[in-house]
Amino acid sequence: MRTKDLYLYLPEPYWDAIAERVKKRSSHSLLAGDEGPFYEYKRANFLKLLHSIEFENKTVLEVGSGPGSNLVEVYALDPKELFGVDISTKMIEISKNVIGKRKINLFKIDGRHLPFPDRKFDLSFTSTVLQHITDEKMLVELTANLCRVTQTDIYLFERVKKRKIKNESNTGRTIQEYETLFKSNFFYLTETRFLFTGISGFVCGGVRWLFNRCNRKEGEPETRFSVFLQRFALWFTKWMDKVFKAKGDLAMLHFTTRTNNPSK
Repeated sequence: MRTKDLYLYLPEPYWDAIAERVKKRSSHSLLAGDEGPFYEYKRANFLKLLHSIEFENKTVLEVGSGPGSNLVEVYALDPKELFGVDISTKMIEISKNVIGKRKINLFKIDGRHLPFPDRKFDLSFTSTVLQHITDEKMLVELTANLCRVTQTDIYLFERVKKRKIKNESNTGRTIQEYETLFKSNFFYLTETRFLFTGISGFVCGGVRWLFNRCNRKEGEPETRFSVFLQRFALWFTKWMDKVFKAKGDLAMLHFTTRTNNPSK
């Protein structure tokens, strides 16, 4: 893909379109993008990491809250206040239905212009949001805003790679790149944890590539044969993930301020 083509990705219409596909799912899956056996397995591993974070009695922000499923999980962990922002109007509509009567504050907003005062939140987090930003200037602006509104802790759940890899709507960045970006805003990397789903991701990714139509869009259903093969493969690859623990794909990066990390 040519470099200039990387910037054809427009976040708001892209996620509005995915929201429409999410609404049509017969499974009523709340995965924001693709669903299927591997993504269900990956989400279960993600939730283990999410639940390890101390949310209780804290003011919390999720940037890129999508259909609201992460907010519901965090709400059950007793935060003092909980906020979600998303660029997609249609995702906000879905999340309102998912959240129901829970006291969660939702805003339709561009992450580069967060309408909150400085240090409003004790803790902020993203889940596969920054990896979808292909415009580096936009990433710098969003990161600066995220750091501005956060008091002490930021958690990123993002795709990481040994070297930077770009495509039209997704960027795998190195841990060092995220570390440098946040350090410029006085947040410092203190912990990195991986999902260890790399082998399953590689095998199931090959199945999806081989047994789905080549022009299938993110969020559209997979073929039954693709789903069947992934479920069969996961019987073995889940075990391999635990044994070999391949570092790659999704990682949890925990950043804190200097005052909370005196060793830096």
